[in-house]
Amino acid sequence: MSAELTLLFLEKRVEASRLCASITEPFATGSEPVTPDDLSADFMQIVKEMEQTLAELKKLNAGLEKDRALEAGDIRHVRGRIETAMVEVARAAQDFSAQIRFFEAMNPNDAAKTKPALDKFDEIEKSTRDFTVTEGPEEGAELAPAEDTGLSPDHDDVDPMLM
Repeated sequence: MSAELTLLFLEKRVEASRLCASITEPFATGSEPVTPDDLSADFMQIVKEMEQTLAELKKLNAGLEKDRALEAGDIRHVRGRIETAMVEVARAAQDFSAQIRFFEAMNPNDAAKTKPALDKFDEIEKSTRDFTVTEGPEEGAELAPAEDTGLSPDHDDVDPMLM
């Protein structure tokens, strides 16, 4: 279960990155006033968080096979969630890159201040392309028996209408 808890926190960090994109957008597009230094610092903070999240997602994915507490079906499920989180990281990186490019187009004199963040977001997005979720245990691998999942009709607390 620790892999699933770790993944939950990582998913929330990815979600926070996506929310940051909605916060920075008005500043990057010029709808709200901002100094280029402040915007660049915000982008670099987001870069740092996204890089850490990406590294932890890769580490979690690599360690799933070694986790003896997970059944074959659980591993496939967690890997699917990791893959979804990676897609979201890529989307967030693309969103931030687009914001920076727009900012640079509107403020060519300040483009050098946001260029390092743009390069980092592009690196993050490219590294998600290299990431592949390996296939989980084979289809024939034994999954958790129904009695262990609480879905067996033999349990008193299971509503047969929900089966």
